[in-house]
Amino acid sequence: TVADAAAMRGPGTVIIHANPPQFQLALCALGKEFLRDKRVVGYWVWELEAFPPVWKHALAYVDAVEVPSVFVADALRRCTRKPVTARPHAVPAPRRRKSRYAADGVLRCLYVFDAGSSWERKNPQAALDAFVRAFKPGEAELTFKMSNEGADPERFARFQAACVATPGVRILTGSLAPEAMEELYLRHDVYLSLHRSEGFGLTILEALRHGLHVVATGWSGNMDFMTGEMAHAVPCALTPVRMRSGPYKGCRARWAEPDVEAAAKILRELHQELTAANA
Repeated sequence: TVADAAAMRGPGTVIIHANPPQFQLALCALGKEFLRDKRVVGYWVWELEAFPPVWKHALAYVDAVEVPSVFVADALRRCTRKPVTARPHAVPAPRRRKSRYAADGVLRCLYVFDAGSSWERKNPQAALDAFVRAFKPGEAELTFKMSNEGADPERFARFQAACVATPGVRILTGSLAPEAMEELYLRHDVYLSLHRSEGFGLTILEALRHGLHVVATGWSGNMDFMTGEMAHAVPCALTPVRMRSGPYKGCRARWAEPDVEAAAKILRELHQELTAANA
């Protein structure tokens, strides 16, 4: 309200959780009168080592920037001398944690991704390819939990057809309540993310906290917390980003190409280890 805005005039700190160019729009909406004498901090989330020009332009309007991972912080420090702090997303501890794996001899794998957040970056086809290489029919299952599948209908149709043709693979779409998401994690044994880059890797951390083994690309934001015996980093090669559309268009940056065969080997070893533990 106007009264609230008036009460908040004067010195203080404003943290704006919006990426450029929405960040600049937020500044305009707040107005010069409100922002006068304020310390402005942007909380920005990005997934590459290089930033678009609009991001660099936005640096002129901040006193400091917070980002979710060391990976993003290191990248942004190459663009500015202003303070940049890695401040991870707050991920609450789950109520329950998995303790038994592949009790019936079937290793159940899961990948959760947003198809609207760059299909190329999320790279679900690599997860499907690793699953096919790793297992014989009946040894394992793979669930893809997708959102925004309508962002690229043609690509989704091709991927859906490939999944239907692969025994043990299914796709779930739509949104789930937190309780249902917890059940989804706990029904699986392994989280499989062969992404090309992550600014943080929220679902990877959620899976670890739910007690799943995580097989994930060993590069980018998720490496802040990919530690311990439950984390299995997949080797990768860094390759140029060549996007002709979307938020990464024109970005001169690298991202990872995960080693699908190495991921398949890790999956096979986990299957042997976890099923043997039930013998």
